[in-house]
Amino acid sequence: MDFAFSEQQELLKKEARNFFDAEYPKKLVKELEESEPGYSPEIWKKMADLGWLGLIVPEDYGGVGGDLLDLAILFEEVGKTACPAPLFSTLVFGVLPLLEGGSENQKKELLSKVADGDAILTMAINEPETDYKPEFITTRAVKDGDGFVINGTKLFVPYAHVADYILVVAATSEVSADGKGITVFLVKKGAEGVGFVPLVTVGADKQSEVTLKDVRVSADDIVGKVDEGWALVESTIRKATALQCVETVGVMQQALAMTADYTSNRIQFGRPIGSFQAVQHRLADMLTDVEGSRWTSYRAVSLMNKGQHAGREVAIAKAWTGDACQRVAYAAQHLHGGIGMDLDYDLHYYFQWAKSRELNLGASWNHLASIEPVVRG
Repeated sequence: MDFAFSEQQELLKKEARNFFDAEYPKKLVKELEESEPGYSPEIWKKMADLGWLGLIVPEDYGGVGGDLLDLAILFEEVGKTACPAPLFSTLVFGVLPLLEGGSENQKKELLSKVADGDAILTMAINEPETDYKPEFITTRAVKDGDGFVINGTKLFVPYAHVADYILVVAATSEVSADGKGITVFLVKKGAEGVGFVPLVTVGADKQSEVTLKDVRVSADDIVGKVDEGWALVESTIRKATALQCVETVGVMQQALAMTADYTSNRIQFGRPIGSFQAVQHRLADMLTDVEGSRWTSYRAVSLMNKGQHAGREVAIAKAWTGDACQRVAYAAQHLHGGIGMDLDYDLHYYFQWAKSRELNLGASWNHLASIEPVVRG
């Protein structure tokens, strides 16, 4: 399969690399991680001016009209920088489901705002008892007049505290194993009854517990159809998983680059430690993991970009990348020695991101379990 980028995509990759290098020095990354919003509104606007926030938005709604592969290229560079921003939550968990299931009015109202940098989106799926399975969704939306009243608790909602709209996944009737009974709602910022509790995360990114107590939404806030929202959620999760794998490739690539540079310059016993065969073998293993992850991840994105379901390919990519990123992260720490554990040294950002991406959207064993029936069949 040919993964060669077009000329425009190569320009996007170069532009993104130059932008992130210039705008996100690690001093700023640390400040943003420790700040309440967790991102820079000024840099967010700059991304909008470059067209990135409208990268996947059709031109009819004020965007660039790009595709999933364009998003993948952008997120690989995000991974190399480990920069905090609500890019993933907005473009993947917000724009993609609206494109697939949103009404024309919702698209006109929201997508242009996103492209202009005037709206941050996110999606609330996880719950205390759920493992990305519809039958465990306990947040309920009860019909009330022309609208619904939502009650429930959502966990690990990225950038919920700054989101202008949250796509809330709730049960509207008895939920079956195939997802019948699930509906997706748009909940606007400032809606009465919505509460946020910040969560401490491995990756130092901004995630929240979101409580919904008698939150009222109208029929116009339904994304897709009542009781038929799980297909939209599942499609979004599948795309998000593949794109996160590509982002993880960026994390791994940067950890490898830093380690290769360090071992080339660290002198021990009168020679660079990178000249020792044991170190060279470890670096070769890291490269193998990076390239294997790159191939499986871009393959999954490429197939979905062509309209294919690619569920098996996404599961393979996540199962491999989830473990590979840990091997690369630990190898990078080991080869750096003590300095790799110093919080004033940049490597720890990539170690944290690698761990958080391993767990997010399902650990490796979850995805391996989904592949097994296909293999046996």
